[in-house]
Amino acid sequence: MTELRDWIYARVAAGENLSRLQLADLAVALGREPRFWAEHVRHDPNTRYFHQLYRDLNVDVWLICWLDAQDTGYHDHDLSSGAVYVVEGALCEDYFYRDAGGWINVETRARPDGEVFDFDGSSIHGMRHSAGPPASSIHVYSPALWRMGYYEPGEGGLRRTSITYADEMAGGGHAHPDALVAGESARPLEPASAGE
Repeated sequence: MTELRDWIYARVAAGENLSRLQLADLAVALGREPRFWAEHVRHDPNTRYFHQLYRDLNVDVWLICWLDAQDTGYHDHDLSSGAVYVVEGALCEDYFYRDAGGWINVETRARPDGEVFDFDGSSIHGMRHSAGPPASSIHVYSPALWRMGYYEPGEGGLRRTSITYADEMAGGGHAHPDALVAGESARPLEPASAGE
């Protein structure tokens, strides 16, 4: 992790949250450095595979591997902005938009190999494998993810359920070992207070 941390902070200022442009630039640069992530690529036919490559209070980096229409469901990233770079295969991003008549509809953007896109923490979207060969993507967030919102149909419309970083990890992700306190399971990092 030290090598990747040093590589990241040779490109962005340590201890600062990144802009969306910085996140996109970092995701692309990291995607073009398979020495940091290729050994972790796993395409599991039963579940989407995700592996945390790096985490500190300001930057959170993941490799996510996709197969057979695996998806995230609709979600937001709470306080964290993010960027995704598709390193192989193709993904689809589903999102909500308001049409000319004022109605909310769903649109899909194709995200092919080599594409990068970014978003703020309040953007609601769903990501999914679009069929064809397996896909892998690099995801970079700032500040580090510690809470996300998931959206499910409920009485009166969509309902948001807030989950923590620890909840996500309990669902089958793989945190970088150095992101954990020895002897403990994955846990959320508390956001820095306004004065820090």
